[in-house]
Amino acid sequence: MRPEDPAAALPQTGKITLIPALICAVLSVILRRFGLFSLFFLAPLGVCAAVYDPVMAWMSFVFVLIGNAVWSLGFSLHYGTGLLTAGMDMLYFIVLSAGFTWIMAGNPVSAKPPAGPPLRILFRFIAASIAGSLIFPGMIFPLDIDEGFSALLRSQLEANSSAYIASSGADATQQAFLEHILTPDKIIETFGMIILRGGALASAFFLFFINRQAAFTFARLFHRQGKNIGGNDLIGFYVPRKTIWVLSLSLAVILLCRTFALEAVEVVAWNLLVICVIMFLAQGGGIVLFRFAGKPRSMITRLLCGVLLVFIIFSPGVNALAAGGLVLLGIAECWLSLRVKKQEVPD
Repeated sequence: MRPEDPAAALPQTGKITLIPALICAVLSVILRRFGLFSLFFLAPLGVCAAVYDPVMAWMSFVFVLIGNAVWSLGFSLHYGTGLLTAGMDMLYFIVLSAGFTWIMAGNPVSAKPPAGPPLRILFRFIAASIAGSLIFPGMIFPLDIDEGFSALLRSQLEANSSAYIASSGADATQQAFLEHILTPDKIIETFGMIILRGGALASAFFLFFINRQAAFTFARLFHRQGKNIGGNDLIGFYVPRKTIWVLSLSLAVILLCRTFALEAVEVVAWNLLVICVIMFLAQGGGIVLFRFAGKPRSMITRLLCGVLLVFIIFSPGVNALAAGGLVLLGIAECWLSLRVKKQEVPD
């Protein structure tokens, strides 16, 4: 048979293209239930987009939805957790997987790599994060739906609060005050307030970001130098000029809503504020990457930088200081030119 015969090539090509998508889907479903590594369950979908192409990534997305649905339904039937719990898990998985695949691969109707400036990638980040934040409270607080979950959560919070108070070394008066403010109801109320006021949005954005960086890291191990393998697109990212005014207006609206008790408007303003902060955080990160770009670094230096980055991200307090510094750096670029290359002096 002639090698140029297209009919002979089609079945073989189909088998080859399905295998990576299927492998990435299986890895994603397994990581979703694998303890600490569940934080990176989206990374295999990103590897599929970076190493291969958007079509492969969306094929893997279809496989991962089927695999997760089978797993969730099987778990629900075996342990009797109820179909509603399985449905919520599948919805959560669908929204996050679809959003991340869209971030990495672009629109599913296009077989070409995503084109356009890095700004489009950030807006996909924000849109996907908003979608994820809308279902996040339902995953964390199904208290009105599942009484067993509510009782378990309250008992865990009460046990942790009692252990914290007992180990705090406070006197009787201070312990009484801590017992008053660290009740399960107050903890749930405070946590819910944070989630609604940008906490869910920031969490979804952080989840997409670390999975995207992990996907690019693993993609480079394949030595496939395609157009999609990158990760340094923040270098050329600039926040739209009027964003600083949206940030300022959001702060003013929050203060007014606190004065006049307009909770619904305050929640919207907080989420707008978080979006603006994320954009300036990205701009600050772009400035830092710009300063390090083009400078030769040994493998040991790159490894140490990676370890330092992981330490900063997962260290409470340190990560907040680093993020605050990047946000201020990004805001400063509204008035200062911080990414101007030095002109070489001719001989």
